[in-house]
Amino acid sequence: MSPIDRRFLSVFDYGTLLVLACLLVIGVVLVASASQGQNLDLAQRQGVWVAAGLALAVVVGLLDYRNLTDNAYLIWGALVVLLVGVLLFGPRISGARSWIRIGGVGLQPSELAKIAVILALARLFSDREPRPFGIRDMLMPGTLVAIPALLIALQPDMGTAATFLPVLAVMAWAAGLKLGTFAWLGGSAIVAAPLWYMTLLDYQKARLISFLRPEDDPLGAGYQLVQSKIAVGSGGLAGKGLFSGTQSQLNFLPEQENDFIMALLAEELGFVGVLIVLTLYFALISRLLRGAYIARNRAGAFLCAGVAGLMMFHLVINVGMVIGLVPITGIPLPLLSYGGSSALATCLAVGLVVSVRSRRFVV
Repeated sequence: MSPIDRRFLSVFDYGTLLVLACLLVIGVVLVASASQGQNLDLAQRQGVWVAAGLALAVVVGLLDYRNLTDNAYLIWGALVVLLVGVLLFGPRISGARSWIRIGGVGLQPSELAKIAVILALARLFSDREPRPFGIRDMLMPGTLVAIPALLIALQPDMGTAATFLPVLAVMAWAAGLKLGTFAWLGGSAIVAAPLWYMTLLDYQKARLISFLRPEDDPLGAGYQLVQSKIAVGSGGLAGKGLFSGTQSQLNFLPEQENDFIMALLAEELGFVGVLIVLTLYFALISRLLRGAYIARNRAGAFLCAGVAGLMMFHLVINVGMVIGLVPITGIPLPLLSYGGSSALATCLAVGLVVSVRSRRFVV
């Protein structure tokens, strides 16, 4: 092994991978509990995805992220073509065309599209002169985000489509977008909100309305939020114990292995369990942001910022959703919620940051 190889291994970012592994293992345990300890197929499948995702994170961390940022536009284009193919030929599952099947395995290209957009924006912003810029300079970044977001919204998957906006905002801020432009874009979004509301399906509108007063329809549109609040509140300090939650084990809590896995965590492991998990998330996000600060080039810095923005948005929206602070949007909790595509995409994203952090001293 050459000296540079030994030095690379000595500075390899094992810490980020360790935090990632801890969250993934906790997720598998919670999915097992969500299946009431009986349908262990869910936990076994998630375990396979988690093992594959962790291996992917290690492999990507060992690779040079610059090879991906150099080809970011090709990757972005390939994912756009794939999203178009999903709309045209993908199977309709639960009213949406979001999946493709490869060798009998179902995958959601929309999850990988998030990574493709982050790579493309990192390439675009890094190629620009580092200076403050305004609304006119947002045309190309906005296009890179708008096309995949629109294709995903047409599936329809409004929750996933919405995740592209905070990624763009964080990366544009890191690239030097003027504060006044941020304010202008925020005001435009508020003005456009009624028009956006008109495009929603009936069940999506019901979710938004029930968010304000879920008790008005506790057995209908407000059912998920009411049951989630009961689960969170009943957990107390230390919880009722794994596989012992009443809301979860008696199947009152909907989507407990997916969107509402944080509510299951709060009920069964209590405030202490939630605090431990949130501390792990804080440690992971801190390392992602630190990666942006110590990156050896601008593309790496923007890449880390984009992944951090994506992770923070998912975490804030999902936690806010289960306690009633934000409307129910169907946005899962990364690394804990059940789902192979989400686990793989998140591990891929973290692996890219590991590559950035590990190469801060290596040419």
